[in-house]
Amino acid sequence: MNTTLHRPTALITGGAKRVGARIAAHLAASGHDLVLHYHRSHAEAETLAAQLRADHGITVTLHPADLEQTGALDHFWDGLPVCDLLVVNAAIIERDTLADFSAAQLQRQLAVNLEAPLMLAQGFMAQLPTERFGNIIVLGDGTMGWSIAPQFFTYSISKHAWVAAIDLLAAAIAPRARANLLALPPLLPNMGEDDALFERLARRAPLQRTGSPDEVCSAIDFLLASPGVTGQTISLANGMGVSSSRPG
Repeated sequence: MNTTLHRPTALITGGAKRVGARIAAHLAASGHDLVLHYHRSHAEAETLAAQLRADHGITVTLHPADLEQTGALDHFWDGLPVCDLLVVNAAIIERDTLADFSAAQLQRQLAVNLEAPLMLAQGFMAQLPTERFGNIIVLGDGTMGWSIAPQFFTYSISKHAWVAAIDLLAAAIAPRARANLLALPPLLPNMGEDDALFERLARRAPLQRTGSPDEVCSAIDFLLASPGVTGQTISLANGMGVSSSRPG
């Protein structure tokens, strides 16, 4: 039996900035080599990679791709180092309703938020050597009544689909790998948002708080350290998905 140890490698989609960059820094500190996927954030990816290489002595590979172009993802893994962990972080969100969404909007949301991650999972399993075990962690949305709401109709469809898809994915990749979904709260303000919005979101949650990237990193640590957990949706959303809760 081959007992050679290897340093684990994680691929993070949307890993150049915001929550993806925080996860990258956390995994680098824990000894992972990294593949940072990005679309338009080349400068941010280069800066982050240089910092992580200097701080932790790891290997960082940069990989540009437009996840909306799902037809090109058959070759996404070509030339990349073997990865043990896939963190699906990249996503897009657009405001629309049942009355006004377009076919293009629906396809865009489904492509980036659902189709691309499933195709990446397919490629991840194909590149995973038989003697190595894999993990897939999908970052979902747990803010029921806010971003998961009819005011973001096609986005919500693409994110709701993961509730069923994670079970199917976990069954499909067992016993060689595990797949789990983290349903997230608001973590970082978007462009143009202010502290007042986060205060309003906190008031909507039963626990009266929002979240932080550090909590996401802790949940990833838990999943990586829990070999019996697969096919699960773990909500970090401060009770926003609790069915018995009512707005105050």
